[in-house]
Amino acid sequence: MKAAQGEIWLADYGTPVGREQGFLRPALVLNGSMLDTHRMELVVAVPLTTANRGWVTHVEMTQGVAGLRKTSWAMAEQIRSLSTTRLRRRIGLADEEAVGRVLAVMQHLLDMP
Repeated sequence: MKAAQGEIWLADYGTPVGREQGFLRPALVLNGSMLDTHRMELVVAVPLTTANRGWVTHVEMTQGVAGLRKTSWAMAEQIRSLSTTRLRRRIGLADEEAVGRVLAVMQHLLDMP
């Protein structure tokens, strides 16, 4: 299975531990071509939530965008590598602006220039 940057997939995050996100939920794929090129069968993704907590690490994705039924927030602080076997079905494709905002938040989280 191949998932590209910007795609939103329904992903099985499994049983959460502590404050981790878990269970079946949409996820925004962020990996670039390196994972595809090396056939690692992994994606780097952030889970989405429909709970607006007003956190600066959450990036809004409007209802209808990328096939989302509800307005959702990409949780940049919850970045995680997932096996491609955890991906159930493709929901849609986020626009480049939304993906860019998530990547910008992640740069700040990691204190990258």
